[in-house]
Amino acid sequence: MKIQVESLGLPSLSKLIGRKTELEMADGSVADLIAHIVNRTGSKARKVLLDDSGELDMTIQVMLNDEGFVPRNKLSQRPLKDGDKVKIMLLVGGG
Repeated sequence: MKIQVESLGLPSLSKLIGRKTELEMADGSVADLIAHIVNRTGSKARKVLLDDSGELDMTIQVMLNDEGFVPRNKLSQRPLKDGDKVKIMLLVGGG
């Protein structure tokens, strides 16, 4: 299946996969997509996306089809389908 991936606020990830790109992968979940990106691009993507324990870094949020952020505890349970749009973005705070 083909998944459209957009990287927002993560220039290091954008250099590895492109700011907007289409990735081909087998059926899977949002967590599988993150693993696919890390496996495809190696240690640089791992450093950007994952924390020391191999989980999605707390500063990263994932949005699926502009429906809102996928909760961290649901990443592996949220299936993807052909044509889905995934935004991987840096969580920004301020005030």
